[in-house]
Amino acid sequence: MKRGDLVIVTFWPQEKSVVGVFIADDVECWGRDPSGDKVVTRAHILWEGQIYSTPLDQLEVINESR
Repeated sequence: MKRGDLVIVTFWPQEKSVVGVFIADDVECWGRDPSGDKVVTRAHILWEGQIYSTPLDQLEVINESR
């Protein structure tokens, strides 16, 4: 993902998804892959006038910025 990409943020099945804008990777939240290397697990997303740290598995890019 690149800064400015439009994304859909999906929550629990009973909650409505929202459209947001990808700002940047959240480099304060790390996970580990099977080999033990650090990987980014969250991103900063702007929606409803606020920036939220959001898990990457809740995001889907719907329009890439140019």
